[in-house]
Amino acid sequence: MQSAQLFTKTASGALRCDACQWYCELESDVTGRCLVRRGADNHIALLNHGLISAASISPIEDHRLWHFFPESRALAIGGWGYAFPADQQRGAYAHIPDDPTSQRRIDADRIANVALEQLCRGVIWAYGEPAVSHEYVLDVMQLSRAASRYTALVTTGYMTAEALDRFGPYLDGINLDLRGFSDSSYSRLAIAPHWRGILEIATYAHSHWHCHIEVTTRVHNGVNDDANELLEMVEWIRDTLGEQTPWHVLPGDAGAATASSVIRARRVGYENGLQFVYGPDVRQDTRCPVCQTILIRREQGFPVLAGLDGNRCQSCGKPVNMRISIFHQK
Repeated sequence: MQSAQLFTKTASGALRCDACQWYCELESDVTGRCLVRRGADNHIALLNHGLISAASISPIEDHRLWHFFPESRALAIGGWGYAFPADQQRGAYAHIPDDPTSQRRIDADRIANVALEQLCRGVIWAYGEPAVSHEYVLDVMQLSRAASRYTALVTTGYMTAEALDRFGPYLDGINLDLRGFSDSSYSRLAIAPHWRGILEIATYAHSHWHCHIEVTTRVHNGVNDDANELLEMVEWIRDTLGEQTPWHVLPGDAGAATASSVIRARRVGYENGLQFVYGPDVRQDTRCPVCQTILIRREQGFPVLAGLDGNRCQSCGKPVNMRISIFHQK
């Protein structure tokens, strides 16, 4: 059984897990909120280490990274475990299968080799929360970078600064699952009212590690679609991550009411300075915010570079926030 690398011994003798922002204090045989990290004698056992819950090869845009290595294919993988109780209730990857024959274990070096063999430009952790699989995710990222693959995470942002600092030298992109911008939204959608540390982590990833960040918000009618809350979220994205940060606004529930909420949210984004606000349709083109030239054309969901010259619009020369290199941009 593999052991956690991020922990602190407390005065009481318990071990505090430092992978996510719950900072669970684990005595022997006590499992953390994630359900996959358990206290043991002088260490924290990783119940999910090396176990793969899902894997796929697809365009990177399938994971709502639309300004990140356009036209590339990525190997998407994931493990077992979530940081939020709400995800453990609803998510597909909360509980490790009891049947050992259903447990798929893959060495980290094999992940990097598969990406090379299948001509994938990068590797993205896209299923389950990367913070609770920290040690394995770090191994995958290091080996992928050694093979000149880009790396990315789909995350709730509930990792610690210590975890991010270990990821940072190898991390190129983040799709941040931002559930809302209030205590009430996070209490209902994550069962985690103490959420503002997520903003600190995203800010740190952007300013210190120069990660490319795109934000995804699923809008739920009557939950996180209050006009003032949306405005605060948009202002934070604009002022902290930058006005060219892509914001993906998706429906959280079925029905006309939620569709209307998505339209209203996108309007708030555009009217308050965000230059790239996308809805659920995979065929949306990316246009230059100055001259409206099509930069990336999306037909049937497949991106085609149309008007980009590196990171600039071919027509007017406007710089556009696109990550196209594994070398971190200062």
